Amino acid sequence: MNCRAFLDRVAEELGSSRVFSQSTASARYGSCTMGTQRIISGAVRPISKAQVQSIVQASREFGVPLYPISTGNNWGYGSSLPTADGCVIVDLSDMTAITLDAETGLATLEPGVTQRILRQYLDENFLRFLCPVTGAGPDCSLVGNALERGYGITPYADHFMAVMSLEAVLPDGRIYRPPLAELGCPEIDKAFKWGVGPFLDGIFSQGAFGIVTEMTIALAPLPERVEAFFFGLPGDGDLECAVDSIRDLLRDVGADLGSINLLDMRRVLSMMEPYPRDHLDQNGLIDEQYLSEIARQNQVMPWMGTGAIYGHPYVVRAVKKLIRKNLPSAFKKLVFFTPRSVGNFKRLSDFMPGKAGQGLQNMLATLDKTLQALAGSPSEVALPLAYWISGKKPDGNTPLNPARDGCGLIWYTPLVPLRAEKVREYVQMVRGICVAHRVEPLITLTSLSNRCFVSSVPLLFDRAREEAVERAVKCYTALIEAGREIGCIPYRATVDSMERFIKPEAPYWQIVSALKRELDPEGLLAPGRYSPR
Repeated sequence: MNCRAFLDRVAEELGSSRVFSQSTASARYGSCTMGTQRIISGAVRPISKAQVQSIVQASREFGVPLYPISTGNNWGYGSSLPTADGCVIVDLSDMTAITLDAETGLATLEPGVTQRILRQYLDENFLRFLCPVTGAGPDCSLVGNALERGYGITPYADHFMAVMSLEAVLPDGRIYRPPLAELGCPEIDKAFKWGVGPFLDGIFSQGAFGIVTEMTIALAPLPERVEAFFFGLPGDGDLECAVDSIRDLLRDVGADLGSINLLDMRRVLSMMEPYPRDHLDQNGLIDEQYLSEIARQNQVMPWMGTGAIYGHPYVVRAVKKLIRKNLPSAFKKLVFFTPRSVGNFKRLSDFMPGKAGQGLQNMLATLDKTLQALAGSPSEVALPLAYWISGKKPDGNTPLNPARDGCGLIWYTPLVPLRAEKVREYVQMVRGICVAHRVEPLITLTSLSNRCFVSSVPLLFDRAREEAVERAVKCYTALIEAGREIGCIPYRATVDSMERFIKPEAPYWQIVSALKRELDPEGLLAPGRYSPR
């Protein structure tokens, strides 16, 4: 491997300003919220598909492994880091072209298009579509999130399912296009996801078979009305009844509802209150009595839930009736909100004195930010969570960047069957393991369908303390193993944990290995990424 010669060759094609040495690349891309470290051999920043082809061809010539990133804001899973040492990072964040068919809502994006960039494009062109937002923040790539099979809370919540077509540079420099596009029918290729013949687009999702340079996604239309609903469960024992009610509601209502989120008390309070480091118990966790006190002050119940209804006002009214009919047995304080009503309540809360007024203001501020996300407006509503332990955030003019700012975060995100007894078993497992490792158990359950939740548990820690990093890593490992025993497994892996999901002797992984050998015989593209080594 001759990395210096590789970088010199690429500089001839891209220009020296788009090629970074090992030291510069390590400084720019080497921070990670998990505390992981990698040897990074350099970095390149192409601006076109042709330049990506040149990079790939030079990689083969000089035997240099590559690791593509869209924007590198993969918080809690690896940030910008490769899955293996010695890679040159291919940073695609300067590829930001957008074309959108206003009649069909099909948007063709390059990998550097973020939630913020798409939202600005839609607003500037007066296009009435929802941006597929996530909690990762406005500056995260839409293409990168879809390729990791990310999800959101607006309609078309499954972001890879919304991918209609893609193009990729293969490890030998050839361009992959779906079969209908190759037959000269690009319009219908983008309108019909499955094409004809074996469906191969999927190998680029959580795979290492090519560098995706273009993706077409379906955008949900902006409905006439978006109305959010919020509810609470007065006791932890109400969880099972709530799970059954949510499953029945999703089955009966379907597409007019986005995802429904269930958040436990600790998770909600982490969005509303600073980390109470002066109120910790002997294990270094928040004191239970203090937790109950601030929960009462902020009117937070053991479990809180959110969701949204999308559609014509007549449809919204009908769905609201169904929600009121189906959910009263478990849900308390079921309230419906629009941006206008939240604004009115916020103004009234200014006149409420003392802790009660402050608690209401905290709750309404959280509801306001949540409503923005439900309406397809990217925000940093969930991103401050990464800063909860440290409490150190940049000034309001600087976008949040947890990796840069020293935050400690690992995401545990398992799939959980939407069955009451399984959800209870899962919650007990998470709480037991997190407490044993002195990590706050912050639990969210998000419906992907009426059959499945995906849960998100942020393992927060002080990244400056080696002992805290080791404890968080051990907690994550223990959660994976215990979750698998009860049938709950993460839908995506961190850059350090992919081998835990691979069984080399299984036919599935043998096929993956065979495809990898065929397309990338030297193993130079994203070595170790969802593939047996």
